[in-house]
Amino acid sequence: MLLGLAGAPLFAAASAQAATTSTLLYSTDNGTTWSANPTVAPSATVLVRAWYNNSDPVEYTGAQVSTTLPSGFTLAPNSTMVCLNPTTPAGSEATPTLTEADGTTSSLVCNTSTGQSGAINEAAVWTGSTLTISPTAGLFGQPTGATSGVMEFGKKRYFNMNNCDRQISGNGPQLMTSITAPGLGPYVAGSNVSNSEDTTPTCPAAPGWPINLQGTQALDLLGKRYLNMNNCDRQISGNGPQLTTSITSPSLGPYQAGTNMKNTADTAPTCPAAPGWPVNISGNQPLDLLGNRYLNLNNCVRQIAGTGNGPQLTTTITSWSLGPYTAGTNMSNTPDTAPSCPAASGWPLNISGTQAFDTLDTTRGAGFVQFAMPHLPPTPA
Repeated sequence: MLLGLAGAPLFAAASAQAATTSTLLYSTDNGTTWSANPTVAPSATVLVRAWYNNSDPVEYTGAQVSTTLPSGFTLAPNSTMVCLNPTTPAGSEATPTLTEADGTTSSLVCNTSTGQSGAINEAAVWTGSTLTISPTAGLFGQPTGATSGVMEFGKKRYFNMNNCDRQISGNGPQLMTSITAPGLGPYVAGSNVSNSEDTTPTCPAAPGWPINLQGTQALDLLGKRYLNMNNCDRQISGNGPQLTTSITSPSLGPYQAGTNMKNTADTAPTCPAAPGWPVNISGNQPLDLLGNRYLNLNNCVRQIAGTGNGPQLTTTITSWSLGPYTAGTNMSNTPDTAPSCPAASGWPLNISGTQAFDTLDTTRGAGFVQFAMPHLPPTPA
């Protein structure tokens, strides 16, 4: 005998103003096909996906996904999972898109994916036959037993950070930038946020300051909370040229910095040894992306006083280990319009700028909660 299964109630609760959609779908063939009203054979196991989609430009706190098992079904132990799937538009949940536009990169990240929080605590999120769970439980470093939490807004996939190091002459001063800003004049870099990875940097020509070395790093934002930004400043000799880098890129040779995306905040920078160029100063700033739209990246270029074209020091972060040579980079829901470059004795500001990178993509707010429910055989008369 076949059993017709109607949709159980689903409620994605944020605030009363939340412009979210929700859809409940079922699969009787282990996820190959999905339907709102399947026909279920006795003793079959049904996969359930409770989809949500936040198309608003803001996150919502106190959000919940809730549903109840239909009569005659039970929860399959350890089957509950929470996933982000930003490439599936609202209305197409029955045929989810599991790759990015390049056709090869997975767009699916779940609580059991590398770097996420692990298995859902079902004892915390299930009460009898009722599920109440945060739409980001086990993601972004959130607890695996969270019954309410953040419904994050959609974000672009990558922050493509460029480093452009220009040098006035053979062993002359070097000037590194990583943004485009009017205050930097021609000394700009093509960092950007995008749904595709950059493979080469953009470092426009600057008269009299040819490119010395350059690189780009595609930092993957999907399911990650912290951008741990490093500054590694190396100096060839006492008051000789200084070279600051803030990314990892093969084209930078040994002059790397351990900037990364993950769900924990780094407490120290990673600045690998570079022969002949010992580290002068270094620092790390963990930038919290969860619920924050704009990466306001500052570049502060200081030049040792009275030296004309003497050593220049670029910083992009605030870190105690950089001493006074800091920059006001931050995550916020408002774009900065001017950089913050505090005074540093003996090193007056040469040039500075800020660029507000808007991570928002309202088409990428989709995710789902999934679990399996076996159909119980009828009780003998």
